[in-house]
Amino acid sequence: MKFKIPMEGGDDDINMAPMIDMVFLLLIFFMVASQLASMERVPVELPVADKSKVPDEARDRQLITIRPADESGEGAEIFMNLQSIDLETFSSQIGDMYAANENLKVYLRADKNVKYKHIKELMNACAGVGIVDVIFGTFESGN
Repeated sequence: MKFKIPMEGGDDDINMAPMIDMVFLLLIFFMVASQLASMERVPVELPVADKSKVPDEARDRQLITIRPADESGEGAEIFMNLQSIDLETFSSQIGDMYAANENLKVYLRADKNVKYKHIKELMNACAGVGIVDVIFGTFESGN
C-alpha cells in the first residue's frame, strides 16, 4: 500500500471567509448582549423573600419603581417609564393606560427602605382604576 507523501511547498490554502464570518457574528452577539445587560433602570434595593420566583409574563407588565426620597423613608419617589412623577400624576397616567388596555398588569419594584404607606398608596391608585394584577420585585434568599 502506497501513501502519498505531501511535498514541501504544496498548495495548503485555508479558506478564511468562514472564520471572518464567525468573528463578525460573535462581535455582533456581544454588542447586542452588552446593550441588553445595560438597560436603564432606576436603582433600588429590592427586598429579600424566601419564596420568590421569576414570573413568566414579567415583560408584558407596566414597570413602576418606588424608592425612598430620603434616608428615613418617610418620603418616596415614584418612577414610571424612568420618569419621576407624583402620586396624582401617577393615578391619572395609570388610569389612562388602563382605559387604553383593560388587561394592564403592573410590575412594582419597591425599595426595601420605603415605608409601606407609600406602597399602599400606589396599590390603591391601581385598584381605583381597576388594575388587580400587581406583582412585586424581590430577590430570592439563599434558603
